[in-house]
Amino acid sequence: METATKSCHAALLSRIEELRAMKAEQEIRINQQYKDLKGSFSVGNILKESIDHIANDKDSQKNIVKMAANTGVNFLIEKVLGRNNSIKGYIGSLVAEKISSSFIGKMIAKL
Repeated sequence: METATKSCHAALLSRIEELRAMKAEQEIRINQQYKDLKGSFSVGNILKESIDHIANDKDSQKNIVKMAANTGVNFLIEKVLGRNNSIKGYIGSLVAEKISSSFIGKMIAKL
């Protein structure tokens, strides 16, 4: 009976050591994953990944070019026609914006 108790006790101690080793290994892995996660939330890393995505995605490139072109054209129309000066200016700027948006859309679609 005493031999069985000693062997159970030895097996239990052995299992406790295995579990402690496994715990230490898991803690190391969790700490590394936490550091990786923390690093991925940095502003620089987010910008880098976004730029990499834009550089490799043609649809994103077209959308950015279209948005920039529309913004530039709308700015020029606003300065040249003066949307707030009169009703004619307001209507003229709206028509010019619609025409330029259509033109820009067709030009970018060819890219």
